[in-house]
Amino acid sequence: MQRQAMRTANREQTASGGQRWLLLGVAATVGLAAGGWWLLTPSRTARIATRTITLQDQLLGGTVDPAARRTMLREIMHNVDQLRPDEIRIVREALYRRINTMREESLTRFTDAAPVERTALLDDDLERIRLARKVLDATDQGGMRPFTEAELVEREQRRKQQEEAKRNPPPARASKAAKPAPPPRPSPDEQQLMKAYFESLTKRAKEKNVDLGRMFGRPPGRG
Repeated sequence: MQRQAMRTANREQTASGGQRWLLLGVAATVGLAAGGWWLLTPSRTARIATRTITLQDQLLGGTVDPAARRTMLREIMHNVDQLRPDEIRIVREALYRRINTMREESLTRFTDAAPVERTALLDDDLERIRLARKVLDATDQGGMRPFTEAELVEREQRRKQQEEAKRNPPPARASKAAKPAPPPRPSPDEQQLMKAYFESLTKRAKEKNVDLGRMFGRPPGRG
């Protein structure tokens, strides 16, 4: 009887130990899966940056009502305050590209429009320029935030890499091959159309007392 009881206790202990190992294995599997998901999922601030770029595009698309604009601008400012300087730079670079596209679209609309329609188009462009300046201001809210220690280390590493590249430049042939081709220069007719549009835009801006600023008062591709 005593031996049978000991065998029963041993079997229960073995079963209990097996269950513990099974639970540990399941926990380890779940932990690895969670860790893999975390590595593959964009960081919180990266998602915020992507959301901010989307908001910029929506605002400058010209289909947002004034009340929604104010809400979206506040969200952009709040988002930018949470981003690192390098992420803010990505957001603003995307904004500059969108503004350049916006200017090119405006030029095309103006060129294709009948003369009687052009004043209304210029007024619409000036309204979009006002909005673009507000978006630029909103994305600048976190620009003076102090760098973190990790960001300072990254900047120092980048500086060293740049100095090393200056000391050991690549061969001239490889450097020439790696350099991207410059954008094609506009034809004389295209230059004339650009000049006519931006002269008309500048004149209308003065009439309506709108400050175009450096970015908005030049033809596309020239600053």
